[in-house]
Amino acid sequence: MSVASKSNLAADPRSSAQPRPRFGGLLWRLSRLTTPLTLPLAGKRWNPLFAVVEHRGRRTRRRYATPVAARRIADGFAVSLAFGAQVDWYRNLLAAGGGVIRWRAHAYRVTAPERIAATTGLAAFHPVQRLLLRIGGIDGYVLVRDMDSGDL
Repeated sequence: MSVASKSNLAADPRSSAQPRPRFGGLLWRLSRLTTPLTLPLAGKRWNPLFAVVEHRGRRTRRRYATPVAARRIADGFAVSLAFGAQVDWYRNLLAAGGGVIRWRAHAYRVTAPERIAATTGLAAFHPVQRLLLRIGGIDGYVLVRDMDSGDL
């Protein structure tokens, strides 16, 4: 391959390879199957690991609820991007400028997600949860800040 064609490849945005899904996409497929089972358990008072992100579709404006691994921090929530930044809940919150997170039986209005360092996001979780997130290869985290001080 010539030098000119190598530089054209680098400039072509289609040539940038997407990272392969972890475990060959098995976890993503499994989560799609188990979401109807985990959604009723997420956001409950006795379940501090899973929260529910409530958001609207970017095009359809339809309401959605998605269970996510989240931990409460001083000014909002640290949320893991277990399946990357291409997930709909993340993109919908960005487009809308925020949404609602239900965690431990409370609803919080939150801002659009901001990417944070993996070390910062991981530090918000308990040691056993950190271990599971590391084993799963989760390295993306976002911060969603509280919009107001009270619950909805």
